[in-house]
Amino acid sequence: SNKKDLVSDGLVWPNGLTVDEILDRVYWSDAKKDTIESIHMDGSGRMVILDTVAKHPFSMAVFEDSLYWSDWEMQEIVSCNKFNGKDFKTLVKEAGIRPMGITLAHPLLIQSGPPSPCVDSPCSHVCLPKPLPSTEFTCACPSHLVLDSAGTACEDSSLTSTLLLSTSTHIYSLHPQTIGLTSHKAIGSIPSPGLLTSLAANSVDSMVYVVNRGAEQILAMDRETGSVNPVMYGDQFGAISYDPFSNNLFWVDVHKMSVVVHSLSSSANMVAVSSTSSPLSMVFVPEKNRLVVGENGKISIVQLGNPDVQEIVSYKLSSPGSLVYSAQADAVFIGDAASRAIYRWDWGTEEVVPVLENIGEVVSMAVKDGLLYWVEKSGTSLLWISIYNSELSWLPINSIASPNDLLHLSLSGQDASANNSVNMACITAHCSHLCFNEDTSGHTCSCPYGMSLSRDKMTCQEDCPDN
Repeated sequence: SNKKDLVSDGLVWPNGLTVDEILDRVYWSDAKKDTIESIHMDGSGRMVILDTVAKHPFSMAVFEDSLYWSDWEMQEIVSCNKFNGKDFKTLVKEAGIRPMGITLAHPLLIQSGPPSPCVDSPCSHVCLPKPLPSTEFTCACPSHLVLDSAGTACEDSSLTSTLLLSTSTHIYSLHPQTIGLTSHKAIGSIPSPGLLTSLAANSVDSMVYVVNRGAEQILAMDRETGSVNPVMYGDQFGAISYDPFSNNLFWVDVHKMSVVVHSLSSSANMVAVSSTSSPLSMVFVPEKNRLVVGENGKISIVQLGNPDVQEIVSYKLSSPGSLVYSAQADAVFIGDAASRAIYRWDWGTEEVVPVLENIGEVVSMAVKDGLLYWVEKSGTSLLWISIYNSELSWLPINSIASPNDLLHLSLSGQDASANNSVNMACITAHCSHLCFNEDTSGHTCSCPYGMSLSRDKMTCQEDCPDN
């Protein structure tokens, strides 16, 4: 009874509809006009909140000062200020997820029934009421956190891997799938003068290694304690990578066009790869016990201590400036800034195939939980796809990164996809200078230039002069 039309003109596809009982207004989205509008319940005060910003709005909800809706075309959940359309931001956008209907759950929205057990709960992140008639609740955490011993506060877990992002001066942990709270956390910075140009973490402990071009040094940072200590000094450091199972740090010597291995146990150095062109990128793959090096037109697969180098030559590789290995895919992903593409080399094959083309200049990549993440030159977004398809997702990081920042990604902590059968013989070996693990078991001691192994095959001694 008493039916009346609030809006009868200027409508095409009014998909989403929600009522703000506080302001006594109706909000709706028009998927054909790409608009979001509002009107008083008495039919007055019609106004446009967003015009052509929302691509294909579908389902809507309103709470406090914000509007929320799902977008079919962009395949995301977004929000904005319900009064003026400002503070427009993407809340959920993830490969393989196409959000449709949405609803909001909050104690303030409960109209009837007993009080929610989550009102004034001590949960730091998420409170889940137990089914009625229970009056109890359970605290829960995002996937990268775990409950503390009290069962109320979420804290970092040493059993999960963490995606790291370095800007020119700071290092952050990123949690792209986190909803409702900030998706990043500052874990450290470098003292002035600072200019971070390379980042390498590992799957065993909390140590992170960075090249600080500003102070011409390589630093070791503990992301749990925040302590920072110098490892080496010089202006020759390019890309770096770390093997936790031999405690060797690899770095590109940009002056001598070579890759050098540095033992963090003995501080000894040795040239691992020499080239006629400067290596652009590299990554040590513990699961394969191989060093992969990217150069103009090829990638090289190196077994330390073995002079035979496998080369994968491809005209597609103009500037392979970023490499990352995925154990799940058993493949190396190659970011090529000059080609504006990401390529893939399946281990054991002879061909490089495209994954994504016509994108920005990829400067760094990382793989976590079946997702390939990357950042681009002058970009302020974290982008990712599934390693099994090419459906693109992204997260703005302009709150911590500017277009002038040098961005790098790495993975720190336990990686569930890593091969637990990796040979770790060098951890307990007694090599005096350098140690390299064999593929399945055992190790080989090695020596810097000008030295050779003594009869015990463990101790290096200086070579006699030729004269």
